[in-house]
Amino acid sequence: MRTLTFLTIGQAPRPDLSGAIEAHLPPATRVRHAGVLDGLTRADVEARFAPVDGGATLLSRLADGGPVTLDAAAVGTGLQTRVDQVETEGADVVVLLCTGVFPGLRTRRARLVEPDALVTGYVSTVLRGSQVGMVVPLPEQVPEAREKWRAVTPAPLFATASPYADDISALRSAALAHLEAGASALMLDCMGYGDRHHRALRAAGVTVPVLTPGAVVGAALGPLLS
Repeated sequence: MRTLTFLTIGQAPRPDLSGAIEAHLPPATRVRHAGVLDGLTRADVEARFAPVDGGATLLSRLADGGPVTLDAAAVGTGLQTRVDQVETEGADVVVLLCTGVFPGLRTRRARLVEPDALVTGYVSTVLRGSQVGMVVPLPEQVPEAREKWRAVTPAPLFATASPYADDISALRSAALAHLEAGASALMLDCMGYGDRHHRALRAAGVTVPVLTPGAVVGAALGPLLS
């Protein structure tokens, strides 16, 4: 039996992020959950992971459901620590629940699944030549996202909408703006976007492909563990 650990940059568990992936896993897979911020209070998080001026940021959620903005570099360091821990605890596969880029992240023996690599590769090949409308959580993430998606042609369109908002009006507005600008597919570039957001856009009349990271990662990961 393989042991797969879902590793979030926030606090575990995050069934809203892992659910779409778990649906593709073989029934015998042993699933565990871990988070970079596990056991920390919000004050602890703000003291150790607060964004810094000019630094890259990431958005996640605490166990109480509240969103939290984090310094990407600090998260990267915390991720490596947690990867080492879950490997020691027996993980055969470690799946990051974040589409951020974490250079140098490594495992000793476990297979490390980084959604960033899977999703960018998928979009770059399957949607080659299509005008893709990207949605990211925060305005300050757009410059980083442009760099991340620089190899995609034509150059993607970008808009922002938090995946953790109860009201999906901002996401709907972002999607419709992309469609008006000529997008023929949408990529919701954060693990926080999932089935709820996909269904909401379909209900709003969006008919072009709407990709979420969890769906892409799940489809790719299932055959690996079968």
